[in-house]
Amino acid sequence: MTIKFSNVYLGDAYTFIGKNEHKLTITGDESVNDYYMGKKSFEEGEVEYQKRSISGLIKKEKDKKIDLLIGADLQNQLLASNFAARNYNYPFLGIYSACASYAEGLIIASSLIEQKLKNVVVTVSANNLASEKQFRFPIEYGAIRKNVNTFTVSASISSLVTSDKTKIKIESATIGNVVDIGYSDTNNMGAVMATSAHQTIVKHLKDTKRKPDYYDFVLTGDLGVYGVNILKELLEKEDNITLKNVLDAGTLIFEDSGSSIAGGSGPVCLPLILNNKILKNKAIKKILIVATGSLHSKVSSNLGESVPSISHAVSLEVMKKWYT
Repeated sequence: MTIKFSNVYLGDAYTFIGKNEHKLTITGDESVNDYYMGKKSFEEGEVEYQKRSISGLIKKEKDKKIDLLIGADLQNQLLASNFAARNYNYPFLGIYSACASYAEGLIIASSLIEQKLKNVVVTVSANNLASEKQFRFPIEYGAIRKNVNTFTVSASISSLVTSDKTKIKIESATIGNVVDIGYSDTNNMGAVMATSAHQTIVKHLKDTKRKPDYYDFVLTGDLGVYGVNILKELLEKEDNITLKNVLDAGTLIFEDSGSSIAGGSGPVCLPLILNNKILKNKAIKKILIVATGSLHSKVSSNLGESVPSISHAVSLEVMKKWYT
């Protein structure tokens, strides 16, 4: 399903990042060297991450009346989002598409803006130590990581979706299907998510009748080094599509770190790179973001289930007056 939007724009964003991310090439609006944020658990620390990014965006956009808050994270029952939202007197929607949640939030917000809402805040977050405990092993366990493992990025990003004209127009979006190829190795999420990213990109290009070079840039979420190569191979072999301009946000975060990990993961990867790098590049006018999510859980893995995935695509275009 591809939806066309007529009067929806991406407003400002506020980025709150953790210590490892700040050491790399991402500056953000605010950073902290504390996974706990003064609380007694990593999970409560992530709640503080969200509160800081939401409050930071509200201060940036102090003249805007917020109609709705949409929140997403990786914790059970959306703990970070729900507990952060209780501090704000806004209608709230908690959503989950794993690491594809940012794009899902933009799609829902854009659809509601078309239905006469004015301003919607979309917030995503992750805390490395909370996520490692939930989906892999507690850090204290000292489990050996495989070379295909990614590293959950700690941050919270809040973005404004608005009906007021800004530099960036949210032009269209393609909602992905849940894809399951029967693969069950949760260490290699990039390989799993590459299949849904492939399907969504092909669907988007077909629905919009566009060629791959229509976009200056295709930015995937967190496929990692191996996953993005699998995506390129699938597109070339199955659809005769060559994407010369595709990069992965999770890979970009750690590309200069000297680390042996496959890249960053989590719902914050894509908005981190999008807001702090891509949208600041004046040469880029048309962007397709493809957020990628692995839909497994600790319970499903212990039951021996395979790993389904989903990817959502959002088309962003710089308004002409900003570069003419």
